[in-house]
Amino acid sequence: MVGLPGVGAELDALLRMGLVVLCGLAVGYTRAHSSGANRMRVHVLVGLSACLMVLAAGPDLEARSRAIQGVATGVGFLGAGEILVDRSGDKRSHLPPQVHGLTSAASIWFTAALGVTVAASTPMLAAVALVLALVVLSQHHRTGEPHG
Repeated sequence: MVGLPGVGAELDALLRMGLVVLCGLAVGYTRAHSSGANRMRVHVLVGLSACLMVLAAGPDLEARSRAIQGVATGVGFLGAGEILVDRSGDKRSHLPPQVHGLTSAASIWFTAALGVTVAASTPMLAAVALVLALVVLSQHHRTGEPHG
């Protein structure tokens, strides 16, 4: 982890957690705005949890690697819970089932990655990734892509 210059370890961790909360709010707000559901708390908690797990692992690279792997596994289960396959249609129909929630699952995954990045890398990397993600998430209005 690259520490913030001129800041003690505890203050560094607090600033990183604050940044993750802001990132989670930004992604969650974008998702809440487009899907109509309140996603802000989910995104904040996922990002903050990922950040805390990596910070709690300490400076040991092997421990951090295990923490990041655990975050990825856990968030994968959360994302799977977001994805719904609508099979309520006529079983004789040749239309494929409708899948919903892929963007929500991906945004939860991304928020966890932001938490890991803020904890283990430079906050600037997370900030740039956040801006790029917000641009991508805002594009469905222009393309006519359905929410999900």
